[in-house]
Amino acid sequence: MTTLFLDIGNSHIKLAEKQGVKWEVVFKASNGSLEGLTEVVEQYPDINLMVVCSVREDVLNKILDVLNFIDVKVLTSSLIDSVSLDYETPDTLGMDRFLTCYGAVSVTDHDVICVDAGTACTVDWMTNEGIYRGGVIMPGLKLFHEMMERKLPELPSVDYYIPTQWPGKSTKQSVQWGTSGGYLVVINGFIRKYLEIIEGETDLFLTGGDSLYLSENLDSSLKVHHRPHLLFDGMEMFWKDLERLD
Repeated sequence: MTTLFLDIGNSHIKLAEKQGVKWEVVFKASNGSLEGLTEVVEQYPDINLMVVCSVREDVLNKILDVLNFIDVKVLTSSLIDSVSLDYETPDTLGMDRFLTCYGAVSVTDHDVICVDAGTACTVDWMTNEGIYRGGVIMPGLKLFHEMMERKLPELPSVDYYIPTQWPGKSTKQSVQWGTSGGYLVVINGFIRKYLEIIEGETDLFLTGGDSLYLSENLDSSLKVHHRPHLLFDGMEMFWKDLERLD
């Protein structure tokens, strides 16, 4: 029997299957287009379950309508044991933030700081005991650039390159420092703030669409794990733990 895992993010949906110890993304599309999703799912005649994590209620409802022929389980914050949450508004907590951390602590004995570098960028902390301590939601790398281009059209458009010299010696370099450079400086600053209050060893996990860029450019003294499919790891682990409790 096959279990598929569906991530409904801010910009894209991704459907994945576990192949041994690795994840295979079998479908990916923008949130505005669900064409082809049903056909992909129907290629699995032995499918018994689809586990879903969503940050978009509107897209989730559309998907539930088109996939009404299979069993779908949606992971929500209401399923989290209250002892695992140090968060004042659990009803508004994006389940993806919790599950990303959940996947990270399953592979280390240390506290984890998880940076999910997507459309939005989150920087969250979970203890080695599995207690989610909260975090940060900020614009992603692409949004840093788009905001500058939209609101400051007289400035030059730039790529994600960060100049080697500081400060910027041209307007182009100055914009590069203010976009990509600023993005990295902010994330590093949040990591330092966590390390001021975390006791004991800490591992840093990078995931999301811009995680490779982060892994190549982020300057951190922590042990860094680049895990592009960390959310799927967390979804699988959380679902298995729920089943064990039933």
